[in-house]
Amino acid sequence: MRRVELVLALIFVASGLLAQQLPFPQQPSPYQQQPAPYQQQPYSQQPYQQQPNQPYPPQQQPYQAQPAQQDYPDQPGQPVARLSVINGDASVRRGDSGDWVAAVLNAPLMAGDSISVPPGGKAELQLDNGNYVRIGGDTEVRISDLEQGRNQIQLARGLITYRTLRESNSQGEMSTPGLAVHPLRLSAVRVEIAPDGMTRIVVRHGDAEISSPKGTEHMHEGNMMLLRGTPDEPEYQIVAAAARDAWDGFNDQRDNYLMHAQSNRYLSPDVSGGEDLDNYGTWGNDPQYGNVWTPNVPPAWAPYHDGQWVWEDPYGWTWIDAAPWGWAPSHYGSWYFRVGFGWSWFPGPRFAHYWYHPAMVGFFGFGGVGVGFGFGNVGWVPLAPFEHFRPWYGPRGFGVGVNVNLIHNTNIAGVYRNAGVVGGAVAVSGADFQRGVFRNQIPVSRAQLAQASLVRGALPITPTASNLRFSERAATTAGPHSEIGSQRFFSRSPVSASAAQRTPFAQQQAAMRSSFAGTERAGAERAGGQANAPQAGGSGWQRFGSPNAAGASGARPAASGGWDRFGSPQGGGQAAPQQRYAGPTQGNQSFQRPGAVQVAPRIVQPRQAAPAPAPRGGTSSSRSSSGSRASSGKR
Repeated sequence: MRRVELVLALIFVASGLLAQQLPFPQQPSPYQQQPAPYQQQPYSQQPYQQQPNQPYPPQQQPYQAQPAQQDYPDQPGQPVARLSVINGDASVRRGDSGDWVAAVLNAPLMAGDSISVPPGGKAELQLDNGNYVRIGGDTEVRISDLEQGRNQIQLARGLITYRTLRESNSQGEMSTPGLAVHPLRLSAVRVEIAPDGMTRIVVRHGDAEISSPKGTEHMHEGNMMLLRGTPDEPEYQIVAAAARDAWDGFNDQRDNYLMHAQSNRYLSPDVSGGEDLDNYGTWGNDPQYGNVWTPNVPPAWAPYHDGQWVWEDPYGWTWIDAAPWGWAPSHYGSWYFRVGFGWSWFPGPRFAHYWYHPAMVGFFGFGGVGVGFGFGNVGWVPLAPFEHFRPWYGPRGFGVGVNVNLIHNTNIAGVYRNAGVVGGAVAVSGADFQRGVFRNQIPVSRAQLAQASLVRGALPITPTASNLRFSERAATTAGPHSEIGSQRFFSRSPVSASAAQRTPFAQQQAAMRSSFAGTERAGAERAGGQANAPQAGGSGWQRFGSPNAAGASGARPAASGGWDRFGSPQGGGQAAPQQRYAGPTQGNQSFQRPGAVQVAPRIVQPRQAAPAPAPRGGTSSSRSSSGSRASSGKR
């Protein structure tokens, strides 16, 4: 018995010694990182290999690219804002021509463009992935600056809310004739200029800084500033914010819609407009590409069919898709036909960097004799995954630095994989393209694709006034249509150089015609004329003026009735030099106030003469919706 006990004791001791040498069993951590929603796939460097059951034509030869110097390399361009909501009606005044055109959903807007919303309407402008400007009825705003890290909106009358919904590197500013309002980080700031001239600023969320020529005040959430007086002598009160109204309810609806969108989990933060994919399609996993999005569309649907080509400097030909979800899939990523599912959109690896493109397509031409092309029909085909995007605009914009390069008798289906899919290639006549009419589409046969002319570089069609319109509808006459570009607005920040680069449309046309000439002389004239082009009629801001010698007096005592003056001891704000609005100086010199406080001068923007548009087949009314669903004018 004692021997048995001794053996058991020895076994127990040996087991303990062995356990000390073994690692402690690992338990699953509740903080273990979950797999990314998108597994990044490496970019293939090999020519496209035909997949089983794919409807691509057999025996395709990979396209031999032209020498690198023939193509302008793809790189970031000028930022573009998106008209992401239209409830009711709206119109846009283009900064390059001065023309009012009917606004549509997904219209691209640039610095210098103005937006007018009639009474009872609403609109939303998406500046980037995290910053939005909501525009109330009977309101006109102007995008005075739009660049990486800076957005500036001018408000002469009406109601807007600037919403920073996600962390962003961009700094926003709302400029009025007397104030500059700067939302801080995640915030919602409402600015209203009433018909009687009274300005109300409400901070619904976060914080904001309100600057005037006299100083700066800091406002917290739940407060409202009332402003009266002249821009030179403003008076203000800070009181508790008024109760929330229908406008605040609209903003809450939009915030809720945007914040609960799931599609952004699959997209890079560089891609805007992804929130609208949720309600119109489904995400799935393709073993070849990873996560892809498939729209809920009829079986015969194909991308880049339902929409409009418009002319937008500096990008030239730009696609506006008619679908409410059409922004992201038209300007980012690529399309391919997925057997059993239909057309699917591949956004690219989630953690890569992307930038806006006017359209992810390739152009070609075929048939007959047409204006500029040498053939009568203009076609385009969506790029497939990993196909190289070749811009049709140059490093300085439309037609500058990019020659017309036509490669005749090319098998387009051998260049672009989607051209071999039924409905992948679409075309219109060259005349309809210039007239801005894209409803009369032409079927493209395999024989035509096999002997078409491939377009590399600039698309050799000179835009007309018809190509400036976002749709075939005429602009509405309702709502304010003032000369907002000729008014004066207060700004605390220096105006960027990009705000002065908008080129008059007539000059753009001349540059394109010169580009098509293909001679060294034409190219030299184009480059020189572009560099030394006069800015009259453009949308750029030029600061001028000098400090007013008479404006050096100290601040006056605060007015009675609770009203304070900016920079006064009663206000508690940061005092600023007592500068008044300055007049122009000689020599077009730039004027800077101490503390980077500036006044932007008025801009006189004459309308550019343009050819009369071709007759249209009538107009159609717009459709609208409430809540989080956006609406657009019918084309």
